[in-house]
Amino acid sequence: MPEITLIRHAWPEKAGFLLKRENGLETAVFLHFFNSVELLAGGRTVQTRPHACIIYAPGQPQRFLSNTPLTHDWMHIEGDLSELMRENGLDFNTVYYPRGTGFVTDMVREMEREFFSDRRGRKKMLGLMLGEFFIRFSRAVSGDELPAVDSATAERLRHLRGRMLSDLSHPWSVGEMARAAGLSQSRFFAVYRSVYGRSPADDLICARIDAAKNALEFGTESIAEIAESLGYNNISHFTRQFHAVSGTTPLKYRKEKR
Repeated sequence: MPEITLIRHAWPEKAGFLLKRENGLETAVFLHFFNSVELLAGGRTVQTRPHACIIYAPGQPQRFLSNTPLTHDWMHIEGDLSELMRENGLDFNTVYYPRGTGFVTDMVREMEREFFSDRRGRKKMLGLMLGEFFIRFSRAVSGDELPAVDSATAERLRHLRGRMLSDLSHPWSVGEMARAAGLSQSRFFAVYRSVYGRSPADDLICARIDAAKNALEFGTESIAEIAESLGYNNISHFTRQFHAVSGTTPLKYRKEKR
């Protein structure tokens, strides 16, 4: 039975980050890139659009380069994944652009939380969650899960979301987002929510808090510095939003994780 051995959601890296594994890993690797990357897929290098996904087979060479600040979801999966892939009509080493990727980060976040917990039935629960993830991913790839959005609008939304999540310090407004997507504010709000499962403002807040969590857990910056780097001019505002999303304060989160 396939088993997750390592997993992270919304993981950040600096511009110029290069991953190169000539012989791959012993595990399969799932990757979801929020921004465009130069990616090795099927033996050739391609420049992806934002929100590309790939599942590398065990032992398959892996390579990607991000010329801009990188954010990505990833997980390593041990065991025979071929049956799960076959059941869901998926191929290894193939670039996919699922329609709507909000669920990808949401589910990877939930699986990460379960993975690092010590709760009863953790291993079985992760197996069930992984199975659900592949079903939903397959549906999103085929377009079965989401309301119809014309391809041009979907492409503009993907591009916009990639820009947003790669530049979290920018003071994005719904008006600016809507203009970038070529839609009225009301239409943009409705379409964005239908595709990504949450409002554009909530999506941006969750992305900022995810980035803050990574910085609090692995970085050395002060809470004030982290807040400022994510576009918060008021640390009290940052603390309130952090608590609303995560259920704890930035200081308590850092203490618990360390």
